[in-house]
Amino acid sequence: MAIRCLTGRTLAGIRQSVNFADVAGEGFSDNFWNGSTRGFADYHFGQGAARPFVGASLGAIYGDGVKDTGIAGLETGLKYYLLSTTFIQGRAEYPFLFDSGDSAEQNYDNGAWAYTFGMGINF
Repeated sequence: MAIRCLTGRTLAGIRQSVNFADVAGEGFSDNFWNGSTRGFADYHFGQGAARPFVGASLGAIYGDGVKDTGIAGLETGLKYYLLSTTFIQGRAEYPFLFDSGDSAEQNYDNGAWAYTFGMGINF
């Protein structure tokens, strides 16, 4: 993930994910992979240890078992700084898929919530 601090409170970056599955069944075996690449921008509130944020993302998903398509979404979360540069984070995203501007408007209601918990370090 590449991140750039645009201001003291606004971060922008790229999130990359890759997924792999080795599926075996009676009489068959197959490998599947897929991935997503998304740009994001988040605005953080506060200066203390707990810093809530809101943001948005835009990108694409691709690979086996998925239709190559665009993905966009809104997100919110909380970073809690354990040290001045080290934090734990919880994030909730609402991404949806689209092929065009019209399908983005139609598919917004068909998104799915995704939850992430992790930690990070600011350099």
